[in-house]
Amino acid sequence: MTMMRNALTAELRACFAGMADVLIPAYKQMPAASAVDVAGPFLDKAIGAREDLLEPLIRGLEAQSAVPAAEGIARLYVEDQEAFEAIATLASGVYYMIPAIRELIGYPGQENIPTPDPYETPSYVLDGSLRRVFERGPIYVPSPGVAVASHPAPFAKGDTL
Repeated sequence: MTMMRNALTAELRACFAGMADVLIPAYKQMPAASAVDVAGPFLDKAIGAREDLLEPLIRGLEAQSAVPAAEGIARLYVEDQEAFEAIATLASGVYYMIPAIRELIGYPGQENIPTPDPYETPSYVLDGSLRRVFERGPIYVPSPGVAVASHPAPFAKGDTL
């Protein structure tokens, strides 16, 4: 983590923010990447989780820091795919880590949702929601040369629950 803070100078962070804006521009109510400080503390946090991206990130930023962001990201896409992918992965990952963005898209973060009882019959089976599908039977066309296993339908015509 210390190496990262030393390696990501203010100039490289500004370069990253510019490239992130090319990849994630403002659109309707969604702000551009730099408007939510994509090159700030959340970048450090993302790199902490994906240290394998640090070297290609720095390499790409250093190689393209002297040119406009759009030109730099386009060059990396052609000349250094690994660096391009590191920048793109971190830009999108950091963007969606930022609480303001998560709020805008209605994503509260990971939640602890209790796992349903695996022995309980799901409501969509009990309420008949899938009955039409089961009664209709398969409508797909199997791939040539692939054997298809036959499974009994869970409902027979006329069954009631």
